[in-house]
Amino acid sequence: MSFSSNLAAGAGARNAEERNKKMASVHHHFQALLKNVNPQDTRASLASSLPNDVRAWLKEHEFATAAPHTRLSGSYARDTAIGTIKDVDVLLFLTKEQLDRTPNAVLLDLKKVLDEYPDAALEASGQRRSIHLEFPQHDLHLDIVPVVAENGSGRALKVPDRSRQEWIDSDPLGYAASLTTLNQKHGQKVIPLIKLVKAWRDEQMITRRPKSYVLEVMVYHAVNDTGISLIGNSPAQNFADFVAYVTTRYQDLMDDGHEAPRICDPQTGARISAGWERPHFETFMRRAREADTAAQKALAAETIEDAIREWKLIFGSFWPIEDQVKSAARAEASSVIPGVTGIAAAGFAVGTMARSIGTRPTTYHGDR
Repeated sequence: MSFSSNLAAGAGARNAEERNKKMASVHHHFQALLKNVNPQDTRASLASSLPNDVRAWLKEHEFATAAPHTRLSGSYARDTAIGTIKDVDVLLFLTKEQLDRTPNAVLLDLKKVLDEYPDAALEASGQRRSIHLEFPQHDLHLDIVPVVAENGSGRALKVPDRSRQEWIDSDPLGYAASLTTLNQKHGQKVIPLIKLVKAWRDEQMITRRPKSYVLEVMVYHAVNDTGISLIGNSPAQNFADFVAYVTTRYQDLMDDGHEAPRICDPQTGARISAGWERPHFETFMRRAREADTAAQKALAAETIEDAIREWKLIFGSFWPIEDQVKSAARAEASSVIPGVTGIAAAGFAVGTMARSIGTRPTTYHGDR
C-alpha cells in the first residue's frame, strides 16, 4: 500500500472514530433528555392513587357504578405524559340504565355526590363530558368522565356530550391498546418519540400549539399509516424523521391552504383537530420547519459540539446538562451484561438500560 493510501486509510479510520464518538455522545444525551421529560415518580404515584380515593368515596356515598368501576385514561395511562402531571383522565363506568337519562342529568348527579369531597374544588358547568375535580394542595386535576360500556369494556364506550345532548361513541381504551401494539411492533420506540415531540412542542410553542392528543395521534398516523421506520434508528433520527414527515405532508396546506389539518381518531375516525385554528397551525409549521433544519444539521454535524448545539436549539430547557449525560452513561455501563448487551451501529455497547421506555400497562382501579 502506498504512503498516500496509508494516509487516506488512517484519515478514514479517524473520521469513523469521530463519528462513533459523536453518535455515542448524542445517544447518552437523548437518554438523559428522555429522563428529563418523564414525569417524576412522586407525581406518577399521586396520579395513580387519587382516582382510587375518588372511587372509594363514590362507593361510600352509594353512587352506583359498574365493573370495572374506574379506569385511568389519557396520556398518563398511556405513558405519553411528560413533565409535571397536572391532569389525569378517569373513566367512571356507570350502569346501562343511565343511557336513558340525559348527559346533563348524569353529570349533575355526579357533581352533587362529589360536591363534599374533602380538600378539593369542583367544576362542572364548563365541562362538556366530565366533572373537573381539582386538588389545589397537589396542583393536580382529575377529569372524571362518566361512561357506559354498553357492549363490554373491550368495545367503544358511550360518553355524555352535554352540548349535543346525547351519548356518543368514544374508544379511549381501544386507542390505548392500539398504541401499545404499535409501540411493541416498532421496538418500544413510538412512546419515546411521542414524548420527544411533546417536549419540542412545549419548548417552542408556549401558547399557539396543538393539543397533546392531536400531536400524539399525528405520531401514531405517521408511524402506522405512512410507515416511518423506527426500528434500528436512534431517538434522534426518529425525531428528525417525524419533523421531516410533518413539513412534507403539510407543505401544500401551509403554503396554499386556509385551514388546519384534519386529524382523525384512529379508533372512531372522528375529527379531533376541530379546535385547531389556522394561525396556530401556521405557528406549528414554522416551528416544525425550524426543527427540521436544525435536526438535519445535527445529524450531519462533524463534531459532537456542533450536533449538541443544534439539538439544544430544538429542546431548549429540556436538554440535559453534562452531569445528567454522565449519569446516563454510567447507568448504561452498569447495565452491560455479557450475552445480553448489544453493539449499536456506532460501535458502542448498548446495555439493558438503553432500551426505549415502554408503555405503562393500563391499570384497573376498583374491584378486581
